[in-house]
Amino acid sequence: MDQGVIAARYARAIYEYAAGKNDETALYEGMQLLNGNFNNQPLLRQVLSDPTISQEEKIKVITTAGGIGQDAVAQQVIHVVLANDRAAFMESIARNYVAEYRRQKGIQVVYLITVDPDCDGMKHALLEVIAKETPCKIEFHTKTDPNLIGGFVLEIEDKRLDASVKEQLRLLGSQL
Repeated sequence: MDQGVIAARYARAIYEYAAGKNDETALYEGMQLLNGNFNNQPLLRQVLSDPTISQEEKIKVITTAGGIGQDAVAQQVIHVVLANDRAAFMESIARNYVAEYRRQKGIQVVYLITVDPDCDGMKHALLEVIAKETPCKIEFHTKTDPNLIGGFVLEIEDKRLDASVKEQLRLLGSQL
């Protein structure tokens, strides 16, 4: 069976289980942290895929990487995933859980990418405009990218507004 299908099914089942225990938000935060750590620590994938590493060690790695601690629901989820030999799927499960949580809670993710890390004024102005246009809750993230030269890039779900100086120069260069 396809890894994506398996991970999506696990994520939905985990969400339903966590929601039944009123612990879906705490698990969401742990899964976000775990997902970020998969992106930042490539060795994490190797550890979870390695059949020579014991389940207990893998549990410790996932618990630490997800900042889960002693959360009973998270511990139960990890045990079920590992008991079914799905440790290698944990990255996809975490990513799918985050997406499922956002879908269930009606959350739209917005990224604002600027050159200046102190863009609070722009952030608040954009947040007001976006809030008027959508009934969804907004999860706002900011990033900095000095390669933009100036301006900003706004990403909302799968839409992208690139108002950066870099993009304007690229467009000008293609017109010449």
